[in-house]
Amino acid sequence: MDQELVDRILHTPQFWVAAGALGIAAWGAWFAWRRDRWKGRILSPAQVRELIAAGDDPLIWDSRKPAARKRDPHTPEGALVLPLEQIPERLRAKAANARFQELRTAEIVVFDDTLDRATLAAKLLQAEGMRNVALMQGGLKAWRAAGLPTQALLEEDE
Repeated sequence: MDQELVDRILHTPQFWVAAGALGIAAWGAWFAWRRDRWKGRILSPAQVRELIAAGDDPLIWDSRKPAARKRDPHTPEGALVLPLEQIPERLRAKAANARFQELRTAEIVVFDDTLDRATLAAKLLQAEGMRNVALMQGGLKAWRAAGLPTQALLEEDE
């Protein structure tokens, strides 16, 4: 390639706009690939309902951000509300508790408004020793669409 042509290309704004767009697209693809690397189970709300009906009594874990809980102050009936950001601190504080030890083998179903946040929460739970962690696809919206019961959040949960 002619050096003059290369210089001309490198000094045009269109080149840098295209290069920036390509970089952003590559980052987005990498992020989506990394986010979706959950190797565990992903359950639909109907499958969670089947677990409940079968008597497996899964712990449904609401890991939504406080802002999301303020927008929609409801959660699946009986769910534990603990945002992603608080998981390590809260679990380590309770690690000596005998009831906490039961969680290590309990069926835990994590949900959030997005699968990427739910995936992070589930990975944190696994890192803390929880063995049976699954994600629920679709979040609270899908839970409601499946006709499953919700409850209003307590003020301290919001």
